[in-house]
Amino acid sequence: MAGWNMKKHWRAGVLALPFLTSAALAADLPTKKGAPVPYEPTFTWTGFYAGLNAGYGWIDDRGPPLCFAPGGVANGDICLAPGSPPGAQVSPRGFIGGAQVGYNWQMNPSWLVGVEADFQGSAINGSVNLTGQFPQNGGGNSDTLNFRASERMNWFGTVRPRIGFVMNRALLYATGGLAYGQVSVSTNTIIVPGLAWPASGSFTRTGWALGGGVEYALSPNWSAKLEGLYYDLGRVAVTGGMAPFPGVKPPGYAYGKSFDIDGAIVRVGLNYKFF
Repeated sequence: MAGWNMKKHWRAGVLALPFLTSAALAADLPTKKGAPVPYEPTFTWTGFYAGLNAGYGWIDDRGPPLCFAPGGVANGDICLAPGSPPGAQVSPRGFIGGAQVGYNWQMNPSWLVGVEADFQGSAINGSVNLTGQFPQNGGGNSDTLNFRASERMNWFGTVRPRIGFVMNRALLYATGGLAYGQVSVSTNTIIVPGLAWPASGSFTRTGWALGGGVEYALSPNWSAKLEGLYYDLGRVAVTGGMAPFPGVKPPGYAYGKSFDIDGAIVRVGLNYKFF
């Protein structure tokens, strides 16, 4: 009789097990009203990153034409009057593209500091071609004269600290620092057909850049940015004597132009952050 009772209790326990398990699981399930929020790791901007960018840029040239009389006298007799020919300034424009690397350190939920370096290939270029009779020093006008000038940014780069205001996955930042680049410039002053004073050169210069941008984290690793920078690499100048011409002795004059290397760029970029 006792054995039969033990079998009875054992069978009852086995039959009750599924119901007890279901009740335990149900106790762990959140209610609709008080459901706990799933855990999500806090996003951070801290880390090394690298990426690519592309955009558009320009140079604001205000450099005047140059003329040196024999003996190196600037704007001597027979030279064109200062500021002539008018409109000799070049307005280079074009596309840019390159890569950047950097590091961010998020100090607290709202502020970030970092450093970024970039290098750009450039198609920023422009030219002018002016023809006419222009005022000369000492009075009168020149013979019909053709003046040509061109300016091209070959490449440039920057190394800049930056400080940013963080809004979770959005970042607003200001940045400024070293800028460097190479430009190629040329001029040609033609007094009469065949009598020309060409000049050209390539120059690598350093200066500064200042700007800011906005960046948004698309995921823990990927972010996209829009950035604008103003840069200033100073001014360069070229002058040249008369090109050889049969039967004509060079008169000792030199013509050319100075070129400014400052302007702005606007670009978009895509970064990958390494943990």
